[in-house]
This record gives sequence, structure tokens and C-alpha cells, in this order.
Amino acid sequence: MGSNTLFRKISSIAVAILLLIYVGYQIYRSQYTGFKTETAMYADLSASIDTTGFIIRNEELVYSRYDGVLNYTLDDGEKTAFGGTVAELYPAEEDAAAHNRMLRIDEELTRLAVLENPTEVASSNPKNIGSQINKTVTGLLSDLKSGAFSSISNDKNDLYLLMGQKQIVTGAEDSASYVAHIENLKSERATLETTTSSSTGTVTSPASGYFIHTVDGYENAVDIDDVEQLTVSDVRALEEGEAGSNADSTVIGKVAKEFNWYIACIIDENDLVRLDRTTNVKVEMPFATAETIPAEVVKINRDEASGDAVAILKCSYMNTDLAAARKEPLRIDLQSYAGVLVNEKAIHFADVTVTDTDTDGNVTEHVEQNVKGVYIKSGSRVRFVQVFSDATIDGYAVCKLNLSSSEKEQLVTSRTIQLYDEVIVEGTDLYDGKML
Repeated sequence: MGSNTLFRKISSIAVAILLLIYVGYQIYRSQYTGFKTETAMYADLSASIDTTGFIIRNEELVYSRYDGVLNYTLDDGEKTAFGGTVAELYPAEEDAAAHNRMLRIDEELTRLAVLENPTEVASSNPKNIGSQINKTVTGLLSDLKSGAFSSISNDKNDLYLLMGQKQIVTGAEDSASYVAHIENLKSERATLETTTSSSTGTVTSPASGYFIHTVDGYENAVDIDDVEQLTVSDVRALEEGEAGSNADSTVIGKVAKEFNWYIACIIDENDLVRLDRTTNVKVEMPFATAETIPAEVVKINRDEASGDAVAILKCSYMNTDLAAARKEPLRIDLQSYAGVLVNEKAIHFADVTVTDTDTDGNVTEHVEQNVKGVYIKSGSRVRFVQVFSDATIDGYAVCKLNLSSSEKEQLVTSRTIQLYDEVIVEGTDLYDGKML
């Protein structure tokens, strides 16, 4: 009898434990569905199209029959006027090198002249010089970051001059050391001038524009007047074809006669939708230059058979690196967007109950349907916050942090998304106020 009583007690306890486990499991199931979150981070992105571009300029070849050594006086991409000197002729390499050294000495003497009497310069007090040093260093760092290497040499020389000026003005150095250096440069120049043969002639530009040292055989591949009529097959032939040979030994360079130049590129049917009705873009050519090039979309010629199109971009910006570019992989940046990145899988449309209070204090409620937003983890609860986004790039919606006046009026949740919100990207049975 006693064993039966014990058995019944054990059975009752087991049933009670199983019942507690079952109830606990049901509570667990109702409150926890399993979710994954991502932290909302800020980003500055561009909607872009990757393609290949063929560069077209209105170019005229520069010819010269010469004996001796050709010494260019202009860098690639440097402006020249009609009849302006683009190169000088010298009897030997040594004469050309000596002439270039004299030019560098002249430039350095011009910079160092201020150090002979630094206190006579209007901006020569230490505070002003310090401000100029900071500005120059900032410019140097900016040029390094953007890849504007042609400007770095000037920045370096300016910084050297300003630091020397500050050393003298503050008494850390004596101007006599700079005066001695100046005298040495003058002496070197005088020696070079007496031992170097003069130029035997010059080469002048046949037109005004940008001078370019190299030729590639594509100078006459496209008439500049026909650039807007190029077809997909035309551009594909240019991209895939070989450059024409230029066996004329008298060609020493060329001049891009117009300051505007063009990029012709093939855009596939999917990307064409994004480029259509876009006028101003920015172009990146990572293998040619580190700088971003402003451009205007002047023509789009569609190919009905393939669905692809040719986009003609007009540019006016030029530097040394771009001057010789012809066929380049490029990225067309259509528009920049800045905001909080949200995985598009986290976007939901929910009905939100809004409480209204009129001027008499009467409280009413109405429901805003299909409000675009995300569910976030807020303490131990799930909260729904409304988001405003103009673009989705690579699977992420770019959501605004700062709302316009009209967007603030449309906001029906307590706030919009904020930096570092824990956004729920995976989960089931989500709703505002749900316990985690």
C-alpha cells in the first residue's frame, strides 16, 4: 500500500514538472521567435555604373624637323596658346639638362628672395606664418589623399619657404645661412650660363589648347563634330580595335584644340534606366588619375537590337594624368547619398495607430496604413520606427537622419532611425511593443 502511495506521489510530481515545462515552452515560443540584428551605421555612397570609356579630343598633331635634342617646355595637359613655345632645340643632351637646371635655380631664387629680408614681408609675424603653414600642410595632405601629385611639389616648396621664414623671424635661425645658399645658387647659374650652348630653335603650337607629348594613332579616329552620332557598334570597334600606326618621325606631340573633351561608353540595358534623365555626373578613372572628373551627359544613343546604348559624356577638367588617357575602365557616379545604411531585408510596411489631440484637448485615434519602417531592439522590447529613404544601393537602403519639414510632418512614430540602432533583419511575428 505504501509503495502505491509513493508511486502516485512521484507520478503527480512528474506530471507537474512536465506541465511546467510545457507551459514554459509555450510562453517561450510566444515571446521568442529568434532574430538577427545589424547595427545602423552612417555612410556616404554613390549610385554608380561601371563600364569602359573611349576618350575623344579634337587633336592636332605637332610637327618639327630638327637636329639635336628636343627639350619640352610644357608638361602633359598644360595649356598653350597659338604660336606658343612647346619645345626648344639644343645641340646636346648636356645643354638641355643645363638649361632645365637654370630654370629650377631661377624658381628657387624667386622663392628664397623673401628669406633675405623676411621681416619686410607684410605677413611676416609668427602668428600669420603659422596660419599659412597650417593651410599649406592641409593642402599638401589633401593633394596626397586625392592623388593630385602634380601639385605636391609646389606645396612642398611653399612649406619649406614658410618654415624657413618662421625660423628666421622667431630667431631660431640666422638669415645669413639662406643668403649664403642664395649666393651659391647664383654662382652655379652663372657658371652654367657661360658653359652651356644656347637653344638652336623652338617648336611652336599650331593651335591653342592642351599640349600632350605622346601620340597613340587614335588622333583622327573620330571627328569631333560626329561624336554625338556614335553608335554601340562604333564604340565597340574603337574599344576592341588596334591603334593606327604613326610612322612620321617629325611628329613631336599634339594639341587638344578644345578645352572640352568627350568620353564614349557602352551602357547595358539594366544600367541605362538609372542613367536616363541624368545630366550631371562624376567620373572616376582609377588607372588614369585619382581625381574625380565632373561630366555632363550630352547624348544617349540606344541600340534597338541589343537594348544597350552609347552614353556621350562631355568633360572640361584636365590634368597631366588625363592628358594621355584613351581607353580607360571607369565608374560613372550618378548621385551621392548620405545617411544610415539599413539592410533592405529589414524594411517592413506596418499599420501605425496615431493619437491626435485637437485644440480643445479631445483625443482621437486613427490608423496610418503601410508605413515604411524597421523594427529595432529597444531595451527588452521591439519598437517600430518610420524611415525615409531616397535610394537603395547594393542591397542597403540609405535612410535619412535629418528630416525635412515635410518629412517631420509625415512622421507617425515617436522618432525615425538613429545611428547605432540595433535593426532587426531576421525574425518572425514582429510587432511594436513585443517583449524580447
